[in-house]
Amino acid sequence: MKDYKTETNISARVPKQLELDLTVSASTEVAQYQDSSRFGYFSILTRDAAGRASQRSYTLDKLPFILAEDGTLSRYFSGCKCDVYVSQATFESPCRRVVNLKDIQVAFLDIDSYKLAWGQHRSPEAIAQSFLSLCDVESIPRPSVIVFSGRGLQAKWLFERPIPRRALPRWNALEKVLVEKMQQYGADSQARDASRVLRLVNTFNTKSGQKCRVVFLNKNSSGGIERYGFDELADIILPLDRPQRPQKSSVNTNKRKTKGPVGFGLETLHWAFLEDLRTLLRLRGGIEEGMRNRFLMQMLSYLALSNQVTLKDFYREAQFLAQKIDPTWTYHSKDFGTVYEKFKAHMKGIRVEWKGQEKTPLYTPKAETLIEWFQITEEEQRQLRVIHSKELRKERNTERRRRSRGGGSMEEYNEKRGQSRDFNADAVKKLSEQGLSQRAIAEKLGVSLGLVNKYKKLI
Repeated sequence: MKDYKTETNISARVPKQLELDLTVSASTEVAQYQDSSRFGYFSILTRDAAGRASQRSYTLDKLPFILAEDGTLSRYFSGCKCDVYVSQATFESPCRRVVNLKDIQVAFLDIDSYKLAWGQHRSPEAIAQSFLSLCDVESIPRPSVIVFSGRGLQAKWLFERPIPRRALPRWNALEKVLVEKMQQYGADSQARDASRVLRLVNTFNTKSGQKCRVVFLNKNSSGGIERYGFDELADIILPLDRPQRPQKSSVNTNKRKTKGPVGFGLETLHWAFLEDLRTLLRLRGGIEEGMRNRFLMQMLSYLALSNQVTLKDFYREAQFLAQKIDPTWTYHSKDFGTVYEKFKAHMKGIRVEWKGQEKTPLYTPKAETLIEWFQITEEEQRQLRVIHSKELRKERNTERRRRSRGGGSMEEYNEKRGQSRDFNADAVKKLSEQGLSQRAIAEKLGVSLGLVNKYKKLI
C-alpha cells in the first residue's frame, strides 16, 4: 500500500469538479445529528484566547435559536473572538458526561491532516477529496459530511436514527476501529468519546484564523445527505472475529464454566449491569443510606469494566453517578479512590487470585449477590436486562427457545396449556364413561398413557 503520509499527489485519481454549493449554516449542520423536536440537551463550549473554557447546555428545542446567525451565538460568527465547539451527542440532563448520554446519531473522526504532507499547502476542499480516497483505500464507507476545522478535518458518518446509551459499547468499538484504520492519516486517537465536542461550523479557529466550514456533502440519489444504519455500518467496519480473551489460570480448569447472558460481550455485559443499577435507582427514586456506598462502588466498578471511560475522566463521571444516587449526599473522595486504584491496576493487566482463578481487581459479584445486597424484588428484576435470579433466567431462556421455534409468549403458552388440560381431562372423563380402556383413550386423544392416567386421577 502506498504511503499516504508523505504522498502529495493523491488527488490525481479524484474528480477535479468539486462540490460548490456547500454554504451550510451552523444550525443546519448540527441539525443533521441533533433533532430539535425531541427531548434532550446539547452543549456549547467556548474557549477564549487565554485558554479559559466556558460551557452551557440547552434543551434541543432551543437549538435553532441558539445557533441562528443572529441568535445567542451571533457574536462568535464573525472574527476570531473565540473557539466554539458543540457536542455531537444528546444528553438526559444539562451535564455532558458519558454516563448521562441519552443517544447519539453520528460517528466521527477528528483528522489532523495539517500535520502530514497530504494535507498541507492545498485547499480544504482538495484535502477532503483526498480523504475520501483514503476511505476507499481502507474500505471505509465515505462520510456523510466533512467539515474543515480551520486546520484539519472533521469527518462524520450520520446514522438513520439515534442509537440509545445501551448501544454505547458497540459505538465505541466502531470509533476505535475507525481511528485505528485512519490513524496513519492523522486521525486523533484522543477524540473518539461520545461526550466529545467538535468545532462549530461558521465559527473561527483562533490558531489559524480560518473559518470552520462544510467542505464535502455525500449526496444520495434523491439529493439528500447519505445516512447509514448503525448496525449495517458497524458490520462493515468492525472485524468479524471477536478479540481473543487472555488465557485464564490453569487452576480448576475442569470446573464447569459459568455462561453469561446470551448476546453480550464482556464490555457490553458490564455496561448492561451499570444500566440495570441506574434503572433500579430510577425505579426506587434513590438508594437508602445503608446501601449507598456499596451501590456507588458497584456502579463505578461496572463503569470501569465497561471500558467506556478513561482514567482521566473517571472522577468526573463518578461524581455524576454519586449525585444521581442522592443530590444531598456528602460522599468522600476515598469512595472514588478505592475503585480508581483498582481501575488503574486493571488497566495495567494486574490480576488477583480468587478461589483458584485469576480475576480483575475490580468488583464483579454475581447477579444473585447483587439481588441479595440491594434486596431487588422479582418485579424489579423483570424491568432489568441482566440482573436476574436463576429462576427468572431459566424462565426467560425457556421463553427465548420457545419463540425461536415459532411459539408464543409464556403467558400464551400457559393459557393454551391450561385450556388443553381442561379439554383433555373432560375428554378422558367422557371416554372412560363410554368404557374405553386407558390405552384406547390415549390413542384416540393422541397423548401418552401416563398422561391419561394423570387425568383420570383428577376425575
